[in-house]
Amino acid sequence: MTNGARQSLESAHLTRIHMFWLLLAALAWLIEAYDIGLVGVVLVPMRHLWNLTASNTGILVSASTMGIVMGVIPAGYLIDRYGRKRLLVASLIFYSSVSMLTGWAGSWQEVAWLRLVAGLGLGAMFPIPYTLLTELSPNHLRGMAAGILDAFLSVGYFAAPLLAAWFIPALGLDAGWRVLFFFSGIGLIYAYILHRYLPESPRWLIAQGRHAEASAILGRLGLSPDEPSYPRDLPPERASRLFHAPYLRRTMMMWIAFPTILFMFYAIMSFMPTVLVKEGFSSRDAYLFSSLIMAASIPGKFLEGWLVERWGRKSLIITFSLSAGVAALLFPLARGTFSIVAVGILLAFFGIAVDPAIKVFSAEQYPTTLRGKGVAFTEGVGRLLGGALAPYIMALVLANGGISRSFDFVAAVAAVGALSVATLGRETKGLALEERALGSNSGINMVGEGTT
Repeated sequence: MTNGARQSLESAHLTRIHMFWLLLAALAWLIEAYDIGLVGVVLVPMRHLWNLTASNTGILVSASTMGIVMGVIPAGYLIDRYGRKRLLVASLIFYSSVSMLTGWAGSWQEVAWLRLVAGLGLGAMFPIPYTLLTELSPNHLRGMAAGILDAFLSVGYFAAPLLAAWFIPALGLDAGWRVLFFFSGIGLIYAYILHRYLPESPRWLIAQGRHAEASAILGRLGLSPDEPSYPRDLPPERASRLFHAPYLRRTMMMWIAFPTILFMFYAIMSFMPTVLVKEGFSSRDAYLFSSLIMAASIPGKFLEGWLVERWGRKSLIITFSLSAGVAALLFPLARGTFSIVAVGILLAFFGIAVDPAIKVFSAEQYPTTLRGKGVAFTEGVGRLLGGALAPYIMALVLANGGISRSFDFVAAVAAVGALSVATLGRETKGLALEERALGSNSGINMVGEGTT
């Protein structure tokens, strides 16, 4: 990239229209987060209504995640072929419809099957907002945009137990959890808003040869498609390229780090109400304090958005992951309401707030024509190992080994993720997406990789 082009990109900032698009994508993720967050809060009433065993609980927790795994990988191909926006709208309509149907389920098995089906749509949607916003954002503000975007996920996770604390006691165990699922229907209305106002990725449009449409979108951001960082008629990349140079090392790193960080989130979101009940809290207090703990990740993500452009992706991911691991080790040692909730807040602050950093790091590993597939495969592996397998194991450990051993497991997983980023990761802060992703194939200078 020329010095002039680099200076042009460095001077770019988040304009009002960019912030509006960011808010649109963020609200879509908030709706999705609320849907996913329901699993943890409905476990408590379902355990009483249907006498769930540890294995039943593990299946319920893992069902939607298994659907996400099944949906996210084929979605990667569709995202790269048909565009980010189109898949975002379609997936929102699909999973919102299925989630509404879950409110009429007559058994925990029906809930599990419907969560599996809803997961197909959730999986298709998961990688799109941060892929789209990464491609819309200036180079030096991608991390900040991801932090703001991801903070809305935490608002959704915070909303689920907060509403549960109100509706379940007021309406009763059976009616309360059903109403929570009916609220998912708001996604059907919001899908039209996204269709009407959210733009397509200009990078994807350029890669498809649709330069006029891309120029119109970039013009509204004060950017130009003539910058060298934007792709010009790049040939489509096959998914098999993920396992060849220069992408193999990045793929290995992401397939280790991404699941470990996702697991920290799933451990907090899915099991915190259950853990607090085990600690002697009433169901209502368990919901309220779980909501407070989840809410701690919101300021954590805003701090992450500020630090990630100063420290870089690697340093932040390693620091936050290890801090969360320490908090997990301290959690079983906490005694009394204040100490338990305080350590839980620290765990969520670092363990969930690290999410946007690993997500933008994932999107920065691949070029535009491979980004959808690369991110989708990473999400798929991450959800399978970190969102389905590891939580199922934790449900068994929590039932048989108690709180102490289950949080030792969380700490060990966090350490593995930090180690993988430290040894295999390459810093991407401030680099243009194609400059980072194409590496030696493009002849562009890379950080620790490629040639000049």
